[in-house]
Amino acid sequence: MQFRTPNPGPDCAQCSIKPLPDAVGFHTACAGLQVLRSDSARGRVNTAVPDDLKPDGRHVGKGMVVNMKTYMFCNAHLDPVWLWRREEGLSETLSTFRSAASLLEEYPELIFNHNESILYEWVEEHDPALFERIRAFVEEGRWKIVGGWYLQPDCNMPSGESIYRQVLTGRIYFYDKFGKVPVTAVNMDPFGHARGLVQMLRKCGFSRYVNIRPGKNDYDFESEDFFWRGYDGVSEVLVHRSDKGYNSVLGGVESELPEWARQREHLDRALYLWGVGNHGGGPSRRDLDSIRKLVSDGMDLVHASPDDYFDSLDTSGLPVVERGLNPVAEGCYTSVIRIKQLHRRLENELVMCEKMASHAALSSAAYYEKEKLDEAWRDLLFAEFHDALPGSCIQPVEEDTIRLLCHGLEITSRLKAKYMIALCSGEAPVRDGDTVPLFVYNPHPFECETVIDAPFTLPVQLWHDRFSEPKVYSEGRLLPCQSAKEDGNFYMDWSKRVLFSAKLAPMSVSRFDIKFELLEKRPAPVSAPDRRGRIKIETARGEVVINSDTGLVDSYKVDGSEYLKPGAMSLELYGDSYNSWGGQPRFARACALARFSPMTPGQATDFSGVKGCTVTPVRVTEEGALAAVVEADMICRDSKAVVRYIVNKKTGALDVRINLFFGEKEKRVRLRVPTSLGDGRYTGQTIFGREELDCHGSEAVSQYWQAVSDGTRALTITDDGIYGSRFSDGVVELTLARSAGYGAARSAWGEPYKELMYQPRMEQSERRYAFSFMGGASDERFVSIDSEAAVFNQKPYVMSYCPDKNTTSVRARPLVSVDSPNVSLSAFKRSERDPECFILRFYESCGIPTEAVIELPLMNIRRKISFGAFEIKTFSLSKGVLAPTDMLEGAVPLDKGLL
Repeated sequence: MQFRTPNPGPDCAQCSIKPLPDAVGFHTACAGLQVLRSDSARGRVNTAVPDDLKPDGRHVGKGMVVNMKTYMFCNAHLDPVWLWRREEGLSETLSTFRSAASLLEEYPELIFNHNESILYEWVEEHDPALFERIRAFVEEGRWKIVGGWYLQPDCNMPSGESIYRQVLTGRIYFYDKFGKVPVTAVNMDPFGHARGLVQMLRKCGFSRYVNIRPGKNDYDFESEDFFWRGYDGVSEVLVHRSDKGYNSVLGGVESELPEWARQREHLDRALYLWGVGNHGGGPSRRDLDSIRKLVSDGMDLVHASPDDYFDSLDTSGLPVVERGLNPVAEGCYTSVIRIKQLHRRLENELVMCEKMASHAALSSAAYYEKEKLDEAWRDLLFAEFHDALPGSCIQPVEEDTIRLLCHGLEITSRLKAKYMIALCSGEAPVRDGDTVPLFVYNPHPFECETVIDAPFTLPVQLWHDRFSEPKVYSEGRLLPCQSAKEDGNFYMDWSKRVLFSAKLAPMSVSRFDIKFELLEKRPAPVSAPDRRGRIKIETARGEVVINSDTGLVDSYKVDGSEYLKPGAMSLELYGDSYNSWGGQPRFARACALARFSPMTPGQATDFSGVKGCTVTPVRVTEEGALAAVVEADMICRDSKAVVRYIVNKKTGALDVRINLFFGEKEKRVRLRVPTSLGDGRYTGQTIFGREELDCHGSEAVSQYWQAVSDGTRALTITDDGIYGSRFSDGVVELTLARSAGYGAARSAWGEPYKELMYQPRMEQSERRYAFSFMGGASDERFVSIDSEAAVFNQKPYVMSYCPDKNTTSVRARPLVSVDSPNVSLSAFKRSERDPECFILRFYESCGIPTEAVIELPLMNIRRKISFGAFEIKTFSLSKGVLAPTDMLEGAVPLDKGLL
């Protein structure tokens, strides 16, 4: 962070309507109540108006000069879901917009502001007459389109591409319907903001940003205005952080505004956000009449948009922030983990499906189903709402969001199968009836050497007691492979599953042939505990040692270096709050209440469901040339877990799979990973970048990976959908689940859960997690980790399929390749406007200026492209020509001076 003579500012901040983790109370606008917070970590609040605070023509109260211009930013923050479901959000949207339109007719001085396009879409569909009234007000300049995104999403957990689609969808809607391209982005309610937003905002035509979190006590300056600089070191946006929140209490402007102004008596101008929010409401006659009275008493108040305020602002000397605006409400990084994991899965499936659709379309093999893909994208975008994805909602909203995400996953599942079959149309038919053909699509623009997990079914049922061991061949060459336990339990030699290691060419289909060797029985593991209870698995690069007495990892060595301390991978139980937003420091820093330990043999036998024998709680279950699998059945109070360690014998990677059966209330489960790297640097992936994570004893938010480095060595951790973790004294703790309440916080009525009835908590069921740990030299790990995390989350698509070669088809050529591991392909999709044009988006992921060679074999294109540190670049592909384009694909006109 840089400081350039920061402006002085207020010494207190009013809470927003939404309850924050440390709040003693919160405003209940829809009920007309105002509950004030007592002194807290975020500052004092006192909105009572003293008796001597009376207008006298020039001064309001002691020392407050009324010629401070106050820009009255009227809005109606409206959560489409939160403590209510979508239907109620729709109903309140219609009521709020109708009320705002009527007040605009009644009060000619009023200017109303609103942003999210989803709400306008609802109005357009359900009340076309109201929509036309709004269009007229927009044309007059009295209803301002601000923000311009699809909705206000969480701004930490979605990938950069997902957040970009929020912007693109809203931008296109507002331009097409109103001819408006706002320059001020508005995300007032999300719980923190990733630094990667800055460059994306600039490239999408935004130069200003309004938010309220984190609050003033998370900054080293008082000014509510500052510049926010992106990872690229060049992009900047001007931010206004509203320390009073985004709303006012119904009828409370008359009492609140003079006190708020008194606290800013040293300023010449300020931005005042008002209007009843959360459940809609917006302006009211009471408040509009109060504003008229305050103006007549001498206050300089002007109804305005945030643009009016920014345009008038002297920005010289403002501080510059060069970090993510986090952490905020750390419980939101873990609450309702199922939504987070399904969201992660869908955002990867969508990007992968678009690549396959583009490949099939450009190969003239299948039509690009844009309408279906758009429908699935809208499922994802709505699920990213800042009270759904962070988990601060009620249980019915959780269930609705899960249904929404599953709908999107069903669409992509069907489309991927369609495009895979289309891309295989030029493949030769099977000649040998004893061979099962297998096709694998690599969705990444780099050669991918990975272990492929392939389920398939034999052509016939084999009614015998022997075992057909699958052998995988590529162009006649036997690949390293091993059989694995099939998903079903229909004990006949029929359904199969095979693991094999292969190199997959970039963005192309690879063919493999599976043959069989008949064995007397299924191969059994050969590794077992030694006399000291150690299960030692050797790899080509080191070894992994698992303690059969504790079920934990005692050693993980790669290339001669030790990366873990004994007792790693323990599941630990912590106390937690009922508060959905979490963020309680006393819980974050507390020691674990208990630790999961191995079950007894009897418990393990019952838990695992094994028939006919007693099992040991820690055991080797599968082993072959590629990997060994060790299972540990663990228990802690009312919770159980099975932890699977999968050791890759070739690469040395240690994968950990956890099935957690959580039965605690108001607790938090963490996976504890003590490293041998000391109190080194802790880094995580964020939106379009990476950042050193400063935990301060609490939790930080990151995306697909985290890493610990001592400067020479690094341990990287890839995950499939967790976001909260902390690091201290060389120990990483990854948060798996928290059993907080739904929509739960202290309120005007005091503590919740006083009613004598059953009231559910989050995560009271089975939850599944996947991690991959890899040690190595820091330079190598930090360059490779983005590609590895992409493969982990966007796995190659596998299909057992018998092609019938179309005589007019040729084998599909590869789509695209990139020769630099630190240049990521964010998207390959069809253009929003031109069905004959395709869009490619790349970004540099390591902060290293790079020249990358990008090839499109299908189009005979080869281009060397320069990337600055963390730079995002977008290209159009039309009629065989690859050309730079703006980030909005030319779909919406942009002020080129902002790019």
